[in-house]
Amino acid sequence: MLVEIASLFEVNCRKGHKLDDSPQCSELLTRICLLRAELSLMAQIHNMSEICSNSSSSSSMLSDWKDISRNLSIYSKNLPLEKIEGGEKTLAFTESLFQEVESLHQSFRDKKITGCIMKNSLLLLFFKIVIFKEESFLTDILLLKSGNDATSMAGGKDRIALHLQKLEYFPLILSDERMKNTEDIFRAFKPIEVFFRSLTSLNYSFLIAQDEMILSFSELLDKMNQLMEAKLKKIIPQFPPFAFPTTFRLNFVDSLSTNLVELLKYDPASIALVKHHIEEIQRHLQSLSSFLVDVSKLQIEGDLELKDIGNQIIHLGYKAEYVIDSIEVDAQWQDFFWLNDVLQELRVVNEKACGIQLTIGDAKVLDPENVTHVSRGTFPRDGTPAIDEIVVDLRDQEEMIIAMLTRGSMSLNTVSIFGMPGLGKTLLARKVYNNRFVTCRFDIRAWCSVSQVYEKRKLLLEILTGIHGLTEEIRQMRDEDLQAKLRQCLLRNRYLIVMDDVWGEEAFKDLKNSFPDDANGSRILVTTRSCGLALEISPHGEHHSLRELSEDESFRLLNMKVFNEEGCPRDLVAVGKEIARQCRGLPLAIVAVAGILKMTEKSRNSWKKIANSLSSQVLNDPEAQGQSVLELSYQYLPEYLKPCFLYMGVLDKDKDILVSKLIQLWLAEGLIPKTLTKSFEDLAEEFLMELIDKTLVIISRRRSNGKVKACRLQSLMLDFCKSKTKDANFFQLVTRCDDPYASFPSSDYGFEFDFYHHLRPVSFASYRLAVCLKQNHFLESRPYGLGTRSLVFFASTDSETRWPYDISFILHNFKLLRVLDFECIDVASFPVEIGLLIQLRYLAVGGYVTSIPQSLGNLRKLETLIVKGLRGKIILPNTIWRLTSLRHLHVKIHVVFNLDDEEYENCSVLENLISFSRLSLPCGQDGERILKRFPNLRKLSCIFYEPQDSSTTCNQFPVLDFLAHLESLKIVYFGTPLNDGKFNLPSNLKKLTLSDFRLPWSHISAIGSLANLEILKLQSSAFEGQTWEMKEGEFQSLRFLSLDTLDIVQWNASCDHLPRLERLVLQNCNDLEEIPLDLAEILSLQMIEVNFCAQSVEESAKEIGEATGEVKVLIRSSDLTT
Repeated sequence: MLVEIASLFEVNCRKGHKLDDSPQCSELLTRICLLRAELSLMAQIHNMSEICSNSSSSSSMLSDWKDISRNLSIYSKNLPLEKIEGGEKTLAFTESLFQEVESLHQSFRDKKITGCIMKNSLLLLFFKIVIFKEESFLTDILLLKSGNDATSMAGGKDRIALHLQKLEYFPLILSDERMKNTEDIFRAFKPIEVFFRSLTSLNYSFLIAQDEMILSFSELLDKMNQLMEAKLKKIIPQFPPFAFPTTFRLNFVDSLSTNLVELLKYDPASIALVKHHIEEIQRHLQSLSSFLVDVSKLQIEGDLELKDIGNQIIHLGYKAEYVIDSIEVDAQWQDFFWLNDVLQELRVVNEKACGIQLTIGDAKVLDPENVTHVSRGTFPRDGTPAIDEIVVDLRDQEEMIIAMLTRGSMSLNTVSIFGMPGLGKTLLARKVYNNRFVTCRFDIRAWCSVSQVYEKRKLLLEILTGIHGLTEEIRQMRDEDLQAKLRQCLLRNRYLIVMDDVWGEEAFKDLKNSFPDDANGSRILVTTRSCGLALEISPHGEHHSLRELSEDESFRLLNMKVFNEEGCPRDLVAVGKEIARQCRGLPLAIVAVAGILKMTEKSRNSWKKIANSLSSQVLNDPEAQGQSVLELSYQYLPEYLKPCFLYMGVLDKDKDILVSKLIQLWLAEGLIPKTLTKSFEDLAEEFLMELIDKTLVIISRRRSNGKVKACRLQSLMLDFCKSKTKDANFFQLVTRCDDPYASFPSSDYGFEFDFYHHLRPVSFASYRLAVCLKQNHFLESRPYGLGTRSLVFFASTDSETRWPYDISFILHNFKLLRVLDFECIDVASFPVEIGLLIQLRYLAVGGYVTSIPQSLGNLRKLETLIVKGLRGKIILPNTIWRLTSLRHLHVKIHVVFNLDDEEYENCSVLENLISFSRLSLPCGQDGERILKRFPNLRKLSCIFYEPQDSSTTCNQFPVLDFLAHLESLKIVYFGTPLNDGKFNLPSNLKKLTLSDFRLPWSHISAIGSLANLEILKLQSSAFEGQTWEMKEGEFQSLRFLSLDTLDIVQWNASCDHLPRLERLVLQNCNDLEEIPLDLAEILSLQMIEVNFCAQSVEESAKEIGEATGEVKVLIRSSDLTT
């Protein structure tokens, strides 16, 4: 303070002013009053303990402040004419501060605020004074330097505003309600107070030396900013060293820009301090997105400047996302400064990008400019490759394997298929596994995927699931009980067990004791990459080496994949054969290259470029050459498909990937752009079909309507995908082999409590985490990830959980999550802390959940909610109606609304919800009122029950025709038979599943009249009666029909009743006499499946198959010994 006062005196003395009652003296005294106000505030801050204990101390300080205001009022009246306006502004500012100080003291005396809040609030006022003085000083300097030039004044004021912007962060941060009660905020800001003091001294030193100053005003501000930047770097913590993804720039920047627009539209109070900064960041991102689009069109390679700008854009984008989301969730004071730094860097990068003229010049342009992408939405129903697709003629090798499995010794024997990755070992094994002769030969067939890292329990569960299905009883068994259960199932049955992708002898030894030898011709089929391992597993077994394709076979496969039946044009044959030869006989490499050729212009020049790309990477090792082909295929993918493809490498843990879950995760990750013409889900499905069409992904299961239900990656493709994922920081895979989990005890019992007690928390810096560990290993490691946005936990193979897990600490340690998949963790209850994760788009939990907390309503961005309960019903909170972004809601076993809630009548409509299961509703108007709040449902699975106070109006089939967008409906009914069996169904319905309605067959005509109905499943006494008499003109669009557990005896139907039927499934219809033989005349019929029905039904199915010669008949008899 003394330094500043001395500076003021020196300034006035240099001007030749005498310190009397002159206007110059009043100006000096006005500034001294501001210093006194500043000193008074600092005294109060440092003497808070005295103020707390002595009320007279508080009164004394307020008295000093009144004296300051009174003096200012006097001095401001005697200022120079040009300073009068500034003096009045100073007086008004000081009086306003005094009122705030007085209010703070009163609130503290009345115990309305804590000492901590008061101290931080006084610090806020201190910063306001310093900034006010800084602005006054710079304005004075500007007047001196500009000479009242209007242009210079305007430009200078703009520079002052930018300079003050960073200083104003300090009072803005302290004014945030979340900061006011922070105990250590004053300690954090202590260095900043010192910095402000040095800044004030610097200001006066410039003012003193203004006569000798040769710096321009602009140079002066630059120098001050440099000093400020240097000081702030010492004060503000460094940005955390996160491992941000390094690719997919355009996808991410577009997604981030869209999210910021939504954030600004919602305008939460948490971003009020930085709203204008976010607006500017969004504008820069929008501009840079256009720049990246232009760069992607050119596909320029080797331009270091463009590459560097692209890297800067993506890195700054991730930093901006982290900081903005952190401020929205739980702001820390350093976040505000980091945001300002990001904004300044974005300004520089955007200016640099705008100055670049994007011309091709001498830059190398990648060949994908010739790519012609497959038109979305044009994929045929059954024209995409399935997991057992014939990619090459394997009949000779298939027959050899079948002979090994079905002939020879009756003792248990092992057959091995070995060969390098990409040859088609799994494909050949599946063809044999599904061969009609093999299915008839063996009573039991089961499949398990082993892979390099396996768990014995997982393999046992996979095999038992294939035999019995995964029941809760089986899931809760210990490992030794699972082994005994499997052995019991296989005893006295002729079985075939496939162990796919075996890497070591241990996996076979772990299961060997579960495979009984009843000398009945049972077989184990093993696929492996190693010939030596095949011999180790079974020295006396039979082995088959899968050969590479010849050059002729390679070209035939390439020709078939690219041109189907049309054949390769003559001018492309030579270059086509050269491309096929470069694939070194690997079917997977050939199929991958075919995917590129299908996208590329069908010209010799275009194909020659691809051949040259392959020849430049020719390697002696066929497996390495296969990897190079996959790399080329990946590079030719459109940018929007690359992240979608890599995401599959994380989810494909040697098992099928459910398409519904995959699409929901793609959507939550922002990988699917928003369009005006298509829904997110439809566009995502088209993306998947593109990957399938390019042969990067294979279909493993289809739905009853022919669409893809599950998919997977071939093993070599999966290895490649994981490698790219790691290189791009796209996902971090955490397994039992990674530190620190490799040192964890493998047993679930014993000393683990002491082990975990001394364990340090495990920190993750990755953007996305995919965890494949035991539940207790992961949770007891107390993991945390400040910047982690996705946390996916894979299906656990733990034995029965001895106690459910509390996951509430996870919700504190991963505050910025967008995706949380804990479906496979047995949680004790749905944690209240879930409301902290306001960035969530995808949430899946499992365990002993009976209700969902009200805090769920905080998750306004949530799009998918999955709750996999282990007990009966789950009650939804009334706050569910706040989730206006929700698109998918799926609850197991079933979910109910609290109809007695007083707020229910005022609930919102969830317009974005398109799929909902499994909703439990009363028949009648209450159920209808709930469903009307989901006007855009496309898929609904629900339970209708008869209410206790059932009346005539309640005991009837619900009216559903108002759900105009509904395409799939599944209903289970609980109650007495309905009074009125009249159906009121939406006219657009394509799929219908009914259970337990016990209606007479005469009521089915209302269903048959649905013009768009393609799939009908009648289960568990949906209809009752011995005879189903089909009528003309009904079911004209039906393609799939399933009858399961019905008491029907006679089914009267002809080909005219089901003119478009493609697949018929009959299961547990024990009384049915036969399938109408006239169905053989249906030209579209492809398959009849009969499970556990009377022998006469099986015979009629075989008769239809033989009559047509084309209809595939699958029979599973009920005489299976288990």
